Amino acid sequence: MYSLNTTSSFHVASPAGTYVYDIVPVAAGLAAISSDDSLRLLDPLALNARPVNEIKVNADVTCLKAVSVGGEGDAQIVCTAGRDGRVALWDPRRSGAKVGEVRTEGNAPILSLACSSPYVLAAGTELTNHQASVSVWDMRDLKAPTVQYIESHSDDVTELQFHPTRSQILLSGSTDGLVNIFNTTITDEEDALHQTINHGASISHANFLNEVDIFAVSHDEKFSTYKLVTNPEEGVEEPLPLHHGDVRELLGGEYVANVLRRPDGGAVIGVGTHSRESFDLIQLINNPPWAFSPESKVTLPGAHGSEIVRSFCFLDSHQTVLTFFLPFIYPIVFAQVHDDTDTTVTADGSPQPSVAAQSPTPQQPLHEQADGRRKIDGTEQVDKALFFLRRYERLHPRPSRKPLGLLGALGNYLLSLMPQFSAQGPASEGSVEGHRELPGPVADAVRLLEEAAQVNNPDAIFLLAEIHFYGNFSVPPDYSEAFRRYHQLASMDGNSSAQHMLGFMYATGVGGAVEQDQAKSLLYHTFAAEGGSVKSEMTVAFRYHVGIGVAQSCNTAVKHYKKVADKAIEWFRSGPPGGMAWVPDSYRLADEDGGVYGEGASFSSSGNNRNKAGVNSDAHAALDDVLEYLDLMSRKGDFKATFSLGRIHYDGQKGLARNMKSAKWYFMKVAKLYWTRNGQIIESEKQGLEKIATKAAGYLGRMFMRGEGVEQSFEKAQIWFQRGIKSGDAGSQYGMGLMYLEGLGVPKNSVKAQEYLKTAADQDYSPAQVALGALFLDQGTTADIQVATKYFELAARYGHIESYYYLAELIEQGIGKERSCGLAAMYYKSVAEKAEPLLSSFAEANEAYENGDHELALIDFMFAAEQGYEKGQANVAYLLDQQKSKWAIPSWLSLNSIPRPPLLRNGALALIYWTRSAKQSNIDSLVKMGDYYLEGIGTQVDLEKAASCYTAACEYHQSAQALYNLAWMHENGVGLTQDFHLAKRYYDLALETNEEAYLPVTLSLLKLRLRSAWNTLTQGSINSIQDEPTPKKQWSMSEWISNFLRDDHMYYGDADYDDNYLPENDPMPGGDADGMYDDIIDDGLVESILIIVLAAALVFLIYYRQQRQQAHRRGQEAGAAQNGVVPEGQQQQRQNNGLFPQPGDPEFGQWVAGGVGH
Repeated sequence: MYSLNTTSSFHVASPAGTYVYDIVPVAAGLAAISSDDSLRLLDPLALNARPVNEIKVNADVTCLKAVSVGGEGDAQIVCTAGRDGRVALWDPRRSGAKVGEVRTEGNAPILSLACSSPYVLAAGTELTNHQASVSVWDMRDLKAPTVQYIESHSDDVTELQFHPTRSQILLSGSTDGLVNIFNTTITDEEDALHQTINHGASISHANFLNEVDIFAVSHDEKFSTYKLVTNPEEGVEEPLPLHHGDVRELLGGEYVANVLRRPDGGAVIGVGTHSRESFDLIQLINNPPWAFSPESKVTLPGAHGSEIVRSFCFLDSHQTVLTFFLPFIYPIVFAQVHDDTDTTVTADGSPQPSVAAQSPTPQQPLHEQADGRRKIDGTEQVDKALFFLRRYERLHPRPSRKPLGLLGALGNYLLSLMPQFSAQGPASEGSVEGHRELPGPVADAVRLLEEAAQVNNPDAIFLLAEIHFYGNFSVPPDYSEAFRRYHQLASMDGNSSAQHMLGFMYATGVGGAVEQDQAKSLLYHTFAAEGGSVKSEMTVAFRYHVGIGVAQSCNTAVKHYKKVADKAIEWFRSGPPGGMAWVPDSYRLADEDGGVYGEGASFSSSGNNRNKAGVNSDAHAALDDVLEYLDLMSRKGDFKATFSLGRIHYDGQKGLARNMKSAKWYFMKVAKLYWTRNGQIIESEKQGLEKIATKAAGYLGRMFMRGEGVEQSFEKAQIWFQRGIKSGDAGSQYGMGLMYLEGLGVPKNSVKAQEYLKTAADQDYSPAQVALGALFLDQGTTADIQVATKYFELAARYGHIESYYYLAELIEQGIGKERSCGLAAMYYKSVAEKAEPLLSSFAEANEAYENGDHELALIDFMFAAEQGYEKGQANVAYLLDQQKSKWAIPSWLSLNSIPRPPLLRNGALALIYWTRSAKQSNIDSLVKMGDYYLEGIGTQVDLEKAASCYTAACEYHQSAQALYNLAWMHENGVGLTQDFHLAKRYYDLALETNEEAYLPVTLSLLKLRLRSAWNTLTQGSINSIQDEPTPKKQWSMSEWISNFLRDDHMYYGDADYDDNYLPENDPMPGGDADGMYDDIIDDGLVESILIIVLAAALVFLIYYRQQRQQAHRRGQEAGAAQNGVVPEGQQQQRQNNGLFPQPGDPEFGQWVAGGVGH
């Protein structure tokens, strides 16, 4: 019945390589926008003629719409928008005169546009500064938006459409998976949000099919229809959506161009198949429900060749369908009635259209020079390849390799036990074993890039290198090919990115593409740093800092680290007031498993580093459990839990991205408990509410000042800060000081700023300390510099990036104190490493690791490791480590039948990174070094180095694992002298260092004692265990007697006497009693009597000896009296000495010594 014939076409002749983005019918013809940022007006009856008009519009134009002003007739005004944040209104009837222009706030890039008669204009933006907005204007007054919605979408707004009959109803779609319906006559966003539809996937297209039906198509081509809620206030249950699933499977295409509403109440979906060079128009009929009618589809054979059709439209007045595709062709196809033999009849007797189409003119990837000659530079091939690759990536995301669950692992195990059978036919001609066929779009893209690379197109060469290096777009990694491409690009024009990659590959030898050569690595990194690569600059700095491939040079390291730190601080200060904020992505993978050796055995999780969890502690709680508990307490009215939830969402943490919308909601909830809308304090008996509410006010002020999750408003920020200041909140004082310091919504006033900052700094608020220190530093006097240094050092305790930078600058220049190169290098290095989002690849590495792609994670961690990040070095070594378990599980018993990839089997490289990590004070890495030298992993066995590593690990930080290893080496004489006594000492020290080592140490000591006993019995040459003498306190006689009388049981536990002190023929004690305590009483009584008798005998002997000594002395004095007179004082002193000589008496020493010589 119908056939479609291509009758006319248009392509942009100049500039070459121009792409067409969109077309819309207007009263004056057809309007089109293209990649050269031009708007062209075309005559639909003469497409092959020159454009009627051509206008330069937005920079990086993205959107095109047309509107009939006044609501009657065809569209007269054309609206364009772009990534420059501008919406421009044009009248093509008046030589393309611009009739109006508006800008989005902050010039946020515009991704979607909608117009509705008579005067309504709407624009949706890309997510910028955590905000994606929908703005609506009245075209009669474009000074400011009539309404603006900024909280309903959390990602790019990709679609905007007005209701077909009610111009106040606006539909928006976003990559956050939501389709929102707004009533634009309502200003308050919460009240204006009429309906929210969760499509569950990134929205590509969405629109009204009629007054009550809505469709949505996601970027993965899943199609669903929904009902518009017409009476939300009545509580009527919303009808269930109708999910059609993936239309590619349903309709047999490869992509969806769009869905257009038709005047007859139906719709048409455009489905393309670029691999078959066809484009189909398929009806969508409302029976109801809505259903596709593939049997009546109209196919445009040839379509645009292998190009992807981006959109299509109908010119019903001309009986015309217009399509366009990415590069630059507009074929126009007329539907003509035939009454000849072209019409065929189906089995049911209905007519079936016979389609005859002429293929469009094939495009040539050539540019024309001014003289008419054609120049090939590869730009067009690169652009086409990028389009193929981006679309493929969106439709086929990188598959996850997460570990299987229990059932999946069990199934994998059972499958591995089954006999393996294979049936293989003869290989096809030209096939290569191990070659994997690439998907069509990817193969086409690679072919196009290789064509462009042949003419030395730098973009094509770099893309090919990246694809082969990372294995992107399902292309298997080929490190040799990647190295060849990087080398080609670096040799051609000195591309710093290529030089950086060459330096990385020479440093690591990754994939075996080249042999490791640290000198060449340093050379390429140096070239890249000179070319502006900050990551290479940081790598060079680290190499000079520790001496990798070059002599260690602190001054050279400082020079390079300073350049990196300057870039880092510039990036930090480029953020909103107060600087950039981010969630750190660097952490050690091993810490997730309790450390390199597991929970309790590793230094990082034992001793003082272990999680000290109590009954009410959350030390071992998962983040989800913490959030669930806090949410429960918050709903019960616990304002502290509510504030904690706000802080968690505001700051973010590992596993939880920052969520400004949620943070604001929680902070506002706390604030509303304490203040009314006009700021009046609400009387409450809740203890501590004032303190928590003022902290929440400080956060709300900060969010308004920085524009985080809300529209930036210095006025609102000041209101919240003032509320917090009244109760002494340090965050509010700092915020107010910063506003006066920088003149944010208030006149600049450094005096007031200093007052607020000092008050906050005195409360140990680190951002205020840094800002106040900077003010003192600007004064320049010696006293001011000392005060500034004090504040910087206080802030440095909390790791503030600016405090590190200021200290590095002062120390490096020797201001305020003597210059210290080492300390300056340390601070500059800390500044560089803190700017993770700018300089590191931790985010990409973590994502790959969580998705189970350990090879990609290894590569990304290696980039960070080469830049000097200790955590990156530890992670690389941990991924390469194959010694996580001493027990080798047979392959047939392993649940994971897939062997480790070759990239993850490199013991020598693991040892390099264990060593670098250990040099940056990682104790577990130092112990691992010892293990590698002990077992000869990645190196020759070197028992002396192993012992040195273990000794170093336990000298200062007391690693229990290192002490245990030294004990084992002494016990077995491996690398150290075999000495059972020293082995026992190290085992004992290991247990003292870590109580959790009780079981292994006890078992080892038992074995050691058996070996020592046998050695003693056989008179072996090894030094056996010797009991250490127990030191005892030396007591005086009076102390001995008093302690004896106070506690006679103290000595019963001594092991210095034989326990078997009863006669062998003595009957069992307590035979005639209950046998519980009689024997103890009898034994204690006998011993007590014996001790008392012995003590009495000792006292008698001492007294007798004293009497003999006095008699002897009197005899001597009597003999002396015959020759002279003894002084009376001396005689009196001797008579008053008493029974025992007193301290200080010359006879006291002799008495203590037992009267030797008398």
